[in-house]
Amino acid sequence: MNQYMKGVLCTIIGGACWGISGTCGEYLCTYRGMDTRVLTDMRLLGAGIILCIFLACRERKKLQEFLHTPKALIHCIIFGVCGLMFTQFAYLTAISKTNAGTATVLQYLSAIIVLLVVCVKNRKLPVLRENIAIISCLLGTFLVATHGSFTSLYISKEGLLWGMLAALAAALYILIPQKLLSEWGSILPVGIGMLSGGIAFFFLMRVWKISVQFDLITALITVVIVLVGTVLAFTMFLKGTNMVGPARGNMLGCVEPLVATICSAVFLKTVFKAMDLIGFAFIIATVFILAKAEKTKARSEEHTSELQSH
Repeated sequence: MNQYMKGVLCTIIGGACWGISGTCGEYLCTYRGMDTRVLTDMRLLGAGIILCIFLACRERKKLQEFLHTPKALIHCIIFGVCGLMFTQFAYLTAISKTNAGTATVLQYLSAIIVLLVVCVKNRKLPVLRENIAIISCLLGTFLVATHGSFTSLYISKEGLLWGMLAALAAALYILIPQKLLSEWGSILPVGIGMLSGGIAFFFLMRVWKISVQFDLITALITVVIVLVGTVLAFTMFLKGTNMVGPARGNMLGCVEPLVATICSAVFLKTVFKAMDLIGFAFIIATVFILAKAEKTKARSEEHTSELQSH
C-alpha cells in the first residue's frame, strides 16, 4: 500500500471512529442517563492524560520546550477551553437533544462559519462556488430543522440551538490553533489542550457534584469513547490528513456523519425521514464544494508561481 492510500485509510478510520463515538454518546445520554457534563469531562481528561503520557514518553524534549514557552502554552490553554472543551460539550449536548446523526451533520455547518470568517479577515466577498456552498448549507439546515415547513420546527428548539453552537465551537476549534499546529504539530496542542480543557471544565461545571451511576456497560462504552472516539480518532484523522492534504481530508472526513447516522439507525433504532437525509446531503455537499474550491485555488496559485519563476 502506497503512502497516499495509507493516508486515505487513516482519514476514513479517524472519521468513522468519531461517528461511532457519537452513537456511543447518544446511547449513554439517552439510555443510561449519563449527564453530558460528566461525559464531556471524562472524554477530555481521559484523552488528554493518555496523549500527554504518550508525549512524555515519545517526545519529551519537545514537550519540555513547549511547557517553557509561555506564549504557546497560553495559546494552547485558550484552544483547550474555547475550542476543545466548547466543541465536546456542545456536540454531546446536541446529541442528547437530537440524535448522533443530526448533531454530527449540523456540526458540519462549521465549514460555512470558517469560510465567512476568512472572507471577513481577507476583506473579500465569497466567490460563486462559495456562494453555492452557503446556499446548499442553509437549505440543508432548513430541511433538517423544519422538514420543509415554514411554520414549525421538526426538531426541538434546544436541539437546533445546540447543533448551531456545536458548529460554532467546531469553527473555533479549527480557527484558534492554526499557528500552534504549524509550529508544534498536532498531537502536542491537542493533548495539552484536552487536558487543560478537561481541568477547566471540571471546576467550571463542578463535575464532582454531579451524581453518576456506573455499571459495566456504561464503563466499557465510556472507555470506547475515550480511546476509540477521541484518542484513536484524532490521531488517525490528523495523520491521514497530513498525508492526503486538508481538502481531501475534509472530504474523506464526511464518513463521520454517515457512520453516525447508520449506527444510530441500526443500533439505537433512530428513525430518519427522507427529508432528513436530503438535508444531510445538502449540508455535507458544502464540504465537497469548499474542498474543490480550495483545491482549485491551490492549483491556480501553483500555476501563477510557476509562471513567475519562468
